[in-house]
Amino acid sequence: MCRNAQQGCRATFPLSNEYLHISNCPYEWQLCPHEGCGQQVLRKDAQAHDQSCSHWRQLCPMGCGTLLVRENQAQHNCYRELHQRYVAERRRQRAIAANLRRKMQRMQSRMAQIRRQINLMCESLEVGDLEAEEGEGTAWTDANATSRSSNRHRHTNSSSSRVRHI
Repeated sequence: MCRNAQQGCRATFPLSNEYLHISNCPYEWQLCPHEGCGQQVLRKDAQAHDQSCSHWRQLCPMGCGTLLVRENQAQHNCYRELHQRYVAERRRQRAIAANLRRKMQRMQSRMAQIRRQINLMCESLEVGDLEAEEGEGTAWTDANATSRSSNRHRHTNSSSSRVRHI
């Protein structure tokens, strides 16, 4: 005899078949499979309960990914859902693009500032080089003048050799 006799099962079977019967017995209690419900129903009543359970949830069978509840299933429109997702995604991407543009402008501004600093440094180095060259040029000119005057002196003393010194 079935352990669910009190619920109305009249089946009789050998003890060795009890597990097989219980796994299919229409009078076996089972929990509603919908998250949040927790109601126990007889297996034979599970389909009727499923049709009226307020915790019923199902992904849209058309593939839009919307989780449907019984209250909005009839009004569900995949096109509208997909359009809303598209609009939301587009908004998100525009926000990302605007953020990237702001970052790029800050980077370009920073690069321009760095270029100005580099140019100022280069100009400063060029002025320093020119001053150094002028200082060397003066020393070179003084040394050259001394060399020329001694050459003139030599030239006047020895007119046979005409050597030009720079």
